[in-house]
Amino acid sequence: MTHQQVEHETGLIILDAAATAPTHANNVIAADTAPILQPAVIKALRSLRDSNSSLQRKLNHGIDDSSSSPDESLGYWNRYQEMVMLSPDDNEFTGINLGGLMVRLVNCVPFFQDVEDEKLTSLTTINFGGTDVGMDNLLEGVKLLSKDTKSSVSELYLGGCGIGCRRGTQHLKEVLELLSNDLKTLDLRYNDFEGKDLVDLEPALSFASNLKILHLEGNYSKCEGAAAIGKVLSATKSNLKELYLGDNQIGSVGAKSLAAGLRNNTTLDKLYLEGNSIGDEGAISLRDVLLDQSFRQCKVLEHLYVDNNGLGKEAATTLGRAVNSETMIEGSLLE
Repeated sequence: MTHQQVEHETGLIILDAAATAPTHANNVIAADTAPILQPAVIKALRSLRDSNSSLQRKLNHGIDDSSSSPDESLGYWNRYQEMVMLSPDDNEFTGINLGGLMVRLVNCVPFFQDVEDEKLTSLTTINFGGTDVGMDNLLEGVKLLSKDTKSSVSELYLGGCGIGCRRGTQHLKEVLELLSNDLKTLDLRYNDFEGKDLVDLEPALSFASNLKILHLEGNYSKCEGAAAIGKVLSATKSNLKELYLGDNQIGSVGAKSLAAGLRNNTTLDKLYLEGNSIGDEGAISLRDVLLDQSFRQCKVLEHLYVDNNGLGKEAATTLGRAVNSETMIEGSLLE
């Protein structure tokens, strides 16, 4: 089964199936036509459902009682979205996706315990976006995983979980340290992070040498947080290719810190900075670094998005020329 990323109305990432199991008119599953899951996968999923009342209510709503074990069917779990992700070739369990399902996750530890006990080492994707899962609880669960299982996780989506305001940053840092070897995509958008939170996360992010995509949109990073991300960009282990920092209030000072981090970066291809009030001063700092990289023939950045940043015509035009990107169309950056 294939899946694609879809932006939910909440701003969270949802992983939707290209094809879902058939359903009847009133959202009751057609259990006779939906694939039957492996017993080990069913055990882990039941533990997750039964430990979280809101998920249990969501999944059991409208279920036809005539089926004695509806949850053995993939259709039971995937009625609303592709909650259970399977590999297209051999139907191995590859991911759990609660993003956009509008449920609250109180306890994920029993799920991770079963993932480990049943040796479900094909798990690659964890999407708990919008579930308000506690980072202390997530850390407790991840700690249960063996080295082989942790190394299989490459995508972690935690957008909209209020991590910053719930004082979960230190626990998140430990989660990232445990998963850092193979993590490739990390979504931390809309988590009420302040600059100090990103300062705390910087060492873990800098050490994640396989991390390619980092989402931090809609936080309160400001210049302090931008300086921390600048350190990530300049870290020798950093291999980031896409960085999303829209609406983080970084201002011109923050843009200068990012520019400094970019100076010797040789991997970042896309940088999203919409709505950060970087102004002409910040734009010029970015322009100068890009021109310097071009002169040294080491420029990698090809896509820079700086809409709604209060740029004047000259600053926008010269920055666009420095990027030499089709995304920088004259007039599109002007307020």
